[in-house]
Amino acid sequence: MRRFRLIILGALAALILGISLAYWLNPPARLPILDMTGEAPANKDGKPRLHGLTYTQVEDGVRKWTLAATGARFDEDAQKVTLADVRLKFYPTNGGWITLAGAEGTYDQKNKVVTLQGQVKGRSHDGMTLETTVLTYNEQEALVDTDAEVTITGPRFRVRGRGMVVYVNRQTVVFKKQVDSTFIPEGKGPPPGATVEDG
Repeated sequence: MRRFRLIILGALAALILGISLAYWLNPPARLPILDMTGEAPANKDGKPRLHGLTYTQVEDGVRKWTLAATGARFDEDAQKVTLADVRLKFYPTNGGWITLAGAEGTYDQKNKVVTLQGQVKGRSHDGMTLETTVLTYNEQEALVDTDAEVTITGPRFRVRGRGMVVYVNRQTVVFKKQVDSTFIPEGKGPPPGATVEDG
């Protein structure tokens, strides 16, 4: 009986020594402690949020567009993401790029539609700029649309109108109504504002 107790005590001592050595040689992973000072308190709607987001849409190995935002809130029921400080960059099939940025936006995952609001500004690789208050991008149709006032400027022109459609893949812009445009001619001819009859 005494020998049995010694065997048990020896086994327990070996087990404790083995566990201690294993812990000392391979300590468990420690989770990082997040410093939450300065963070906004949890929102009352209970929707998941994140800070900093980048999404790239790739089809058949070809990058179609990217979306970046400083913050996002997910609504799983509506399959929508509300975005803060949004930046979009499109890569048309015939080359170049187009960027759009807005103070806030939404991404409808079900219909694949991005809407930008606030001071919406855009720029293209060839120097054109765009300004408006709201734009909607439909991914399936590769189409940008708005009914708000829009101003587009280029190296030698400026066009302002109410409402606009941009066919991204064709890089074609169509203004809907109330269009006012200014073009600066190139080459020889009468000076701006003059006609041939004035000469």
